[in-house]
Amino acid sequence: QNLGLKVGIESSIEQEAALAFFHERGFLIHLTSTSVLNNVVVIKPQWLVDALGKVICDGNLHIDKYEFKHVGLQEDLKTTFEKGLASRDFLEYVWKGEQVDFFLDLMERTMLLSKWHFSENELYLIPSLLNDSFVETENINGLRCVIDFSNTFLPNGVFQRLLCLCVAHSTRGKDNKRIMEPCLHKTFAKIEFEPSCIVHLREDEEAQSITIFVGNDKFAGQYLRIVQAILRKVNHDVMGSGLSWDIYLENGVTKELVFQSEAQKENLSPWFSCENIQASVIPSGENVDLAGFLERL
Repeated sequence: QNLGLKVGIESSIEQEAALAFFHERGFLIHLTSTSVLNNVVVIKPQWLVDALGKVICDGNLHIDKYEFKHVGLQEDLKTTFEKGLASRDFLEYVWKGEQVDFFLDLMERTMLLSKWHFSENELYLIPSLLNDSFVETENINGLRCVIDFSNTFLPNGVFQRLLCLCVAHSTRGKDNKRIMEPCLHKTFAKIEFEPSCIVHLREDEEAQSITIFVGNDKFAGQYLRIVQAILRKVNHDVMGSGLSWDIYLENGVTKELVFQSEAQKENLSPWFSCENIQASVIPSGENVDLAGFLERL
């Protein structure tokens, strides 16, 4: 505001328009999806790009392994680029101890990172660093929900952000000792949302789709609602509302995939049974802080 006043841009509407103009042209970074991000203006975009690029990068090309071995962070480096789990010590080192909390907060709010509650150490999940592919050796049990992006496209980063929020939601308000540690890969995940209820997520880059397998029929409607809410949040906050998709749900009897609107019209069980009637009510994530959004799920 002070900078705007100095150059004669006095009204808040004009200031927001000016910020949007300069953001679109890459002169600064101003994210507006939530009130918290809206209050942050980065006037040196390259500074932020360089900082994030020290973490989100190809470890084989851009990381000096001998340097990390020399400072005693060899295992931290290995865990970061093999499991997508970065330690606080690793992040403090690559960012030279400067603005670490700001970078962590920004990455969490933009769904690039989430806290990892399955270790006594302070670790952060960064799904974009997961690089090993899952080799399916057996059939996955569970009702299928197929999210089809083939009419447009499925951009890189959507599946990873979906994983970020699914992992964050799975531990929220729960005793983590009762929840199985997620099994995560580049295009596949196995997450226990509730005790004894396993959800598998699989990205098919060729088919441009994401398939959700719900292992317990009792939770089918609930997880359909959660996944839809997360995708809408990602679409609004990160993708500029440019994504579109169709959803198909598996008929548990015939094993056929049914278009979501038809399934809802027919009250297809268990997706839209009386017990899961709340599945049709999807909480909005627009203009809501990430913590508040997760509370609503």
